[in-house]
Amino acid sequence: MKILHVINTLSLGGAELQLLTLCRRLKALGVAAVVAYLKPGRGARPLPADFEGAGIPVFDLGGEGFRLLGAWLRLQRLVRRERPDILHTHLPRADLLGFLMRRGGFPGPWICSVHGIYAQYWRGRPLLPLFRWIWRRADRMIAISEAVKIWLTQRYRLAPEKIQVVYYGIEPERWRSPAQDLRSRWGLDEQLLVGTIGRLIPVKGHDVLIRAMPSVVRQLPRTMLLIAGHDPWGYGRVLKGLTAQLGLGEHVRFLGFQDDVPSFLHALDVFAFASRSEGFGQVVIEAMAAGKPVVVSRIAPLTEIVVDGETGLWAEPGIPESFAEKIRWLLAHPEDARTMGRRGQERVSTLFSAARMAQEMLNVYATALASR
Repeated sequence: MKILHVINTLSLGGAELQLLTLCRRLKALGVAAVVAYLKPGRGARPLPADFEGAGIPVFDLGGEGFRLLGAWLRLQRLVRRERPDILHTHLPRADLLGFLMRRGGFPGPWICSVHGIYAQYWRGRPLLPLFRWIWRRADRMIAISEAVKIWLTQRYRLAPEKIQVVYYGIEPERWRSPAQDLRSRWGLDEQLLVGTIGRLIPVKGHDVLIRAMPSVVRQLPRTMLLIAGHDPWGYGRVLKGLTAQLGLGEHVRFLGFQDDVPSFLHALDVFAFASRSEGFGQVVIEAMAAGKPVVVSRIAPLTEIVVDGETGLWAEPGIPESFAEKIRWLLAHPEDARTMGRRGQERVSTLFSAARMAQEMLNVYATALASR
């Protein structure tokens, strides 16, 4: 079996990393993969070398901006040469190419993965009504969470039986041991460390955590908030300004992009994630796999990942004092926090492993081929 994956970009991001994990896992199961992308993207670092290092061929379709026609023609040539059994597209622009390939006579199944609730953050969301028509032409749809599936069925009237939920998966073993002791390297051995990681963009809710810190620091003065993540559009200036305005210069540190995420997570006492909207929330399962208690916004799909009071705590989205209350409780109850961390590790191993994701995707492929 050979799968041709088409994705918008191949720069560091959740959908792109998941595609890399999926291709690696399926290759071990004897499934060949070819990956084509439309443009380089604006992530912290490009990923084509990671795919090629795993033995997965990568092709640049040159589909930047409005050059979709040229990308479609190059994709047609790639299909004729590689002769894939299945076309699997990821993210809206790639789905549009998938539709054009279907109209152009691609003989195999066409599968679309929907990696988020695009209406909440995609800059091209005015075009989404068109995708109701496009997605109906796909053989199967993959939703990365129940929340995404509900959005597709209620907003776009897609048939529920056509949509399979396949959660993102990670390699749990990678997150269990840090490569380095960052607490000591940073000189923060005596501090209580709360951390978050993600692109510095408004939807991720970094401002909520910064506004939560005065309340936390009043009761626990040794607390520090560590913010890690790439700043693609300069929003970090706004967050640093807010930090200064609140007088938190000694309690908030911006670390920039972190290549060694497992070591960053292991340095923390609590992981906090105040995102206002998510399709999944991969960094949350990474923190859980590292054994960390988590505080997350009470939004779907984060409520699918974290069991409130068992593997972490839910806070009211956008409400700093709600996050402050949950963070204070975990820092003040370290034994309970460690128990939540252990339960979180078990939950990730059971529900969010790369092995499980790959097997479920393989089942989707087999069903799609059998139905043609």
